[in-house]
Parts: sequence; structure tokens; C-alpha cells
Amino acid sequence: MSVRFITIACLLTLFLFSETSFSQTRPRATDPKLGLVLSGGGAKGFAHIGAIRVFEEAGLQFDYVSGTSMGSIFGSLYALGYHPDTMEKIVRNQNWDFLMNDKIERRYIPIEEKQNSDRFLMTFPIVEKKVKIKTGLHSGQMVDLLLARYLSPAYKTQDFSKLPVPFLCIGTNLGDGANVILNKGVLHKAVRASMSIPSYFVPVDIDGNILVDGGVINNFPVEEVKKEGMDLIVGVDVQTGLHKVENINSIIKVLDQVTSFYRVESNENAIRLTDYYIKPDLEGYDMMSFNDYDTLIKRGEDAARAQLPQLKRLADSINNIRPRIPRILNATPVDSIFITQFRYEGLKRVSKEYLDGALGIKPMTWVHLDEVDESMKRAYGSGFFELINYYFVPNELGAGLVFEITESSSGLFGVGIHYDSDYKVGLLLNATFKNVLVKGSKIFADINLGENPQFRGLFLVDRGKKIGYGLHASGLNLELKIYDGDNIGDIFKFNLYSFGAFAQWTFKNTMRLRVGTRLETNSLRSGFGNPLFDRNFDAHLVSGASWAIDSFNKNHFSTKGSKMNFTIKHLLPLSNDSLDVFSSNALIFAFNYQKNLPVTNKSTYKIGLTAGLTFRDGVIPLAHWFYLGGQSYFNYLEGFIPFIGHRFVEQGGLNEVSLHNAWQYQIFDKFYITPKIDLGIITLDFEDIFHQPEILVGYGVTFGYESFVGPVELTLMGGNRSKGLGTFINIGYWF
Repeated sequence: MSVRFITIACLLTLFLFSETSFSQTRPRATDPKLGLVLSGGGAKGFAHIGAIRVFEEAGLQFDYVSGTSMGSIFGSLYALGYHPDTMEKIVRNQNWDFLMNDKIERRYIPIEEKQNSDRFLMTFPIVEKKVKIKTGLHSGQMVDLLLARYLSPAYKTQDFSKLPVPFLCIGTNLGDGANVILNKGVLHKAVRASMSIPSYFVPVDIDGNILVDGGVINNFPVEEVKKEGMDLIVGVDVQTGLHKVENINSIIKVLDQVTSFYRVESNENAIRLTDYYIKPDLEGYDMMSFNDYDTLIKRGEDAARAQLPQLKRLADSINNIRPRIPRILNATPVDSIFITQFRYEGLKRVSKEYLDGALGIKPMTWVHLDEVDESMKRAYGSGFFELINYYFVPNELGAGLVFEITESSSGLFGVGIHYDSDYKVGLLLNATFKNVLVKGSKIFADINLGENPQFRGLFLVDRGKKIGYGLHASGLNLELKIYDGDNIGDIFKFNLYSFGAFAQWTFKNTMRLRVGTRLETNSLRSGFGNPLFDRNFDAHLVSGASWAIDSFNKNHFSTKGSKMNFTIKHLLPLSNDSLDVFSSNALIFAFNYQKNLPVTNKSTYKIGLTAGLTFRDGVIPLAHWFYLGGQSYFNYLEGFIPFIGHRFVEQGGLNEVSLHNAWQYQIFDKFYITPKIDLGIITLDFEDIFHQPEILVGYGVTFGYESFVGPVELTLMGGNRSKGLGTFINIGYWF
């Protein structure tokens, strides 16, 4: 029998004797107080749920709960009265990839931002005309919203000792490295600070102190609970300690190892002070193993269950001394609150009117927490905010609502890289600026360096349903192969430059109506010396309107939603080209529709339809023709239409219709296989579509992987106009 067990037994006997013999003079002073301490450990903290389930089974009732990092999350939930089964449901219902990487559903992102997202390998804020390094990879916006929701039952108190079970958590002061006890204030903000993994999440400002994860120096806060008067400590430690050098094979493990150095002595002291020490076997898992929650919860339960007899004896002994009615664990998030007023803290460059409209919350009304969540996601999705959080201030009528705002930096510099078989290698350099010249404005500037260089610029003032406006400019140099049967008939050096203005209206972040006009010049130069195209130049005024819809749930490997673009444009020649060939007026209609139809959780039928129609009185510039062929899904020109089984822009014409069919199946996490069949008709003259047209048929299969650099795809394909088996390779985000 261990010395520690004998000591605990003697202590409990003394408490029991004191309670029965001296109850009249010291009725409660000798009650043994029981504290629970939950260590940090990232995703390994899911093991706490399983351990808490066993504590409830044993009948333990704690007088104080503390935790660090992930331990602070489950510790605070437990202190508020959440059942471990509810905690498990919360964990299961999260998309941990989205949550930990600040990803937001595309339906909250404005349609222009949708096209600008998921293109960069890395981004850097631009502050005071200088490119800066972020203080964290992620702001933690989605984690903040999750914590604010589930810890909302605590909104009426800022003293954590007044929670159903008193609670504290630990942060680390980034200024002096001090251990900071967080036992008052806004609960969800304190917990968020306690789990602010250095360099991964941005630090949290609480009362002027810049705080990061408490696990940096104190990942197992036993001593702090002892100082609150707890006599006995039950501790669950999900740390794995120092890794062997040969096992440090990821950035996450390097970060874990570095922070572990500073807390070795603190951990050893905490373990000595722990009376019931539970150490789950979490070998093989790390702080980012968020998708392994089933196993981690089970291992936490197994470790605690191994000590169930001792835990039951502990519970029985304390209950004999101090009988208590067991807690009912039925806590749930607050449903709704009567909001008397609200205010913004940190709003500088973004107008109050814009944020009022984005949030859509009015004072002196009942507000559901679901509405607050939706409002926050809409505001965050606008791209104007790096972080936007909230908390309630209770009053006699209900509560005030305070929004804490960190505006996005005035600029952002992004870098992307891409390769595909059609456009070859591309390096993207992007600069994005917001609230320049006009509040609510956005500027996007792209330079694509590669074999087919391109630049694009967009100035936009988006005012939602009210009329917005903007300017755009672009230029590209593109090498186009023109095919004559199986042979290359020519190789054009194609240059296109444009500048224009437009007005637009957007609806619900998914729809946009745009009307505008642009000046466009283009030139062709034949690589084979064809005099018809050698140094050919023309200028046109292009006017028109477009109606766009984008409700895809993902940019790549989407499973829900639709995309549609319907364009009407008129071409007016401003000058005759060098050989007076491309000098025609034209009216062009273009329609492109894509739809995802989920069949099962892993498979999606994807159907697409394109159609193009041209009315003209002569030959129009090649930039406004339609082309079928290739597998590039982000094309330089509107008329480039992917068509499996055929070479890039192999088939050209002025009128077309095509049907695209694909069945996307997720083999396992992030791996996909997609069989495809395309059918199409393309002609120079509209009437030829109905007079024995040649039907193009393409078929193939794409193997895809959703990597951190973007989609990685290999396509094997064939068609009725091609010989043998063709291949297409794509690596990286499209731009």
C-alpha cells in the first residue's frame, strides 16, 4: 500500500472523526474539499470527456475545477453543468478542419471574395505600407464563436467562483512570461486565452495583458487549486511529455517539444501534489489529432475506469462526511436574450452603417443566439475583420451586447503556385487592400508569373442590394495552339488588354447582377507566319450584363450547391484590324450552369450545361469565340470551356452546347475518384447545330487529393476526336 494512499485514508478518517465529534464547534471547517484538474494537450484533451464520464459514475462531486488549454474548455463546460455525453456531441458536431483553420462556410463569403479565396499558399498583412509577419497563423474566430455559444450560460457573472462549480484557468503573459490565473471576467474569453497556442493562434488581450496558452509554463494547474482550499486533487494529465528526437517529425511536434521544455519542473511538482493521478495512454496521438476523438475519448475513459474502485471509495468517504444531492448535468447554451443596447469596440476604418447592416441586430428586441452566430459569420465573411467577438453585459431588462472588433489590416499580400498541363507553371502574387479611398471598398491586384503571364486589377465598392460600382483592368499573354485534325495548324501569340467600369448589385452573398462596359484591345501573331494573323490588332468596346450565382460549399471537390453565369455582351469595333478581318459587330449570349446533387455521404453527381450563341455580321475577335477542350477550371477567357478527352481549346466556334456529367466519390479522407462523360456540339454558324452536327464525346476518370497546397489531380481520358489515352495533371490552387 502506497504512502500516498495511507495519507489520504488517514486524512479522510480524521475528517470523519472531526465531523462526528466536534460538529457543534466546527461543523464545516473540516470538510474535505475535492478539486479536479484537467491538463492541456490539444486534441488529446478529448480524453477528459471519457474521464469525466467515469467521475460521474463514481459519484464524485467536485468543489473546484481548473484546467489549462483544452483542459480549460472541458473544465469550464463541466463547471457550468454540461453532461459528458453533451460534451461528446459537441465534439462530434464540429468540422475541426474548419474550426482550427478559421475556415467559414462559403455561403457567408461575398461572391467576389469567393473567387479570391483558396488561392494562396501563404499570406502576409500589409501594415503602414510594409509587409508584416502575423502574430499567429489564425485569428481563432471560429473557436471564439464556439466558446461564446457553449459558455453562454455564464454571461450573468464575471466571477468564476460563482459558477455552479468554481473554476479557474491559466494563461501565460507574453510580456514577462508570468503565470496568469484567470478566475474573473468573460468566461469564454478567458478560456480562449488559455488555449491560444503560440504562433498558431493570435494572442488574446485581457485587461491590457497579452496572453497565450497557459500550457507554455503551467499545463497542469494543481497548485493553483490547492491554494483555493482544496484538500484532495483528482488530476487528468493528457500530456505526452518530451518526444524522442527521432519522433519529432512535424511542425506541431516541434512546437509541442519547445513548449514542453519550460513546464517540466512545473509538471513534476503538480504530479506530486495530485492525490488521484490519471494518465491516459495517448501514445501515437498529438495536439492536432482532432479527427481521432472517438479513440481519445475512449482512452480517457479506460484510464479513469482502471481507478474506478478507488474513486468510488473516495466519493463514498466524502459523501459520508458531507452528504450532498448529486448535481444534475443538463446545461445547454442560452436560447435567447433581450438586447437593450449594443456597442462596437475597435471599429475604425469600417463604417458603423456597414457593420449595422451586416449584423442586422437591433436594440430592444429578443435575439436568439443562433441569430448572433449567423450575424457574426456574415460580418467575418466580409473580409473586413480579422476578428469579431461579442459578450453580454447583464442589466435589469436583459443584457447589453458588446462587439470587440479587430479590423483586418489595410492590405494583404498573398503568394500562390500552380501547375497544370494546359497553362503550365504559374506563380501568383496578389495584393488586396480594403477601405482605400472609399469606406467599404476593396482592391484586388494579381500578377501571374509563368509561361502565360497575366495581370488583373479590380476596384470594388460593394453595397449589397444597393447599387455598387467598380473598375477593372486586365492583360494577358497567352500561347494558343490551333489544331487541324490531329496536327497543330498554328501557334498563336495572343495578347489581350482591357479596362472597364461597371455597376452591380449583390444578394445574400451568392448572387450578383453586373452591368458595364470595357475597352478591349487584342492582337494575334502567327507562329507559323500566316499573314492573316501576323501582327493583327483590333480594338472593341464591349458592353453587357451578367447574372452570376455561386452557392458551392467548397471551391474544390464541392458536394453541394450550384454555380451559374449568364452573360449578354455586345461587341462594337472601334478600329479596323490591320487586315480588316475582325471588324464585326456582334451580340453574344453565354450560359454556364453547374449543379451538385449529393447521392450519399461520399458520392455526388455533378451535372453541367453550357451554351453559347453568336449573332454577327462578320468575323469577330478570337477572344470572344467558344472553345471546348482541356481540363482547366479557372480559365483566362470566358469562352474557354473544359471538355474531357480533348486537348486544350482544341475545338473552336461561335455557337456551342455541351453537357457535362461526373460522379465524384470520396474513397477515404481527402481522396477522390471521379468518372466523367462530356457531350458537345460546336459550330461556326448557328443553323449548323441542327443540321447533322458532329457530336463530340469525351470520357475519363480523375484521381484527386485535397492537399494543403490545393487539389492534386491526375486525369486519364479519351474521346471520339482523339487517339490513344490522354493525361492531365493539376497541382495546387487554381488562379
